[in-house]
Order: sequence, then C-alpha cells, then structure tokens
Amino acid sequence: LVLLLALVLGVAFGFFNFQEVTVDFLWADARVPLVIVLALTFVIGFALAFVLLTARLLGLRTALARSRRDLESAQSEIRNLRSMPIHDA
Repeated sequence: LVLLLALVLGVAFGFFNFQEVTVDFLWADARVPLVIVLALTFVIGFALAFVLLTARLLGLRTALARSRRDLESAQSEIRNLRSMPIHDA
C-alpha cells in the first residue's frame, strides 16, 4: 500500500513538473524536462550515499572483527591465568 502511494505521488509529481528547464553543462546547454533533472539528481545522490554507506559499513565490520579477535585473545588469556596454580611468595 505504501509503495503504491509512493508510485502515485511520484507520477503526479512528474506530471506537474514536466516543464522544460535549461541545464548548463559548462560545455553545452540543454533543455530538458524538470522531472528528468530531479530524477537524475535523486539517483546520483542515492548512488553516492550508497557508496559512502557501504564504505563505512565495511570499515565498521573490519573494526568489529578486530575487536572480536582481541576479545577472544583476552578471554583465552584470562582462562589460562585462572587455571594456573597460585604460588605464595
């Protein structure tokens, strides 16, 4: 239901924003519908956010794996120390 509502709103938004605008590409000018400019901007922004989020997620997963290895090492050392006999000085 939410997806259908989003689709209907997107189509209505596109219909009401179909006027042409001039876009300056530095080397050329083009007249394109505003809805195309907005859609391309959205897609480029989404792709950029996805790439940055993926890079951050991979960094966090690497840090988590390192922390888990350090924790396992510390727990192993604690188990070894607990199993050692105590010698009085």
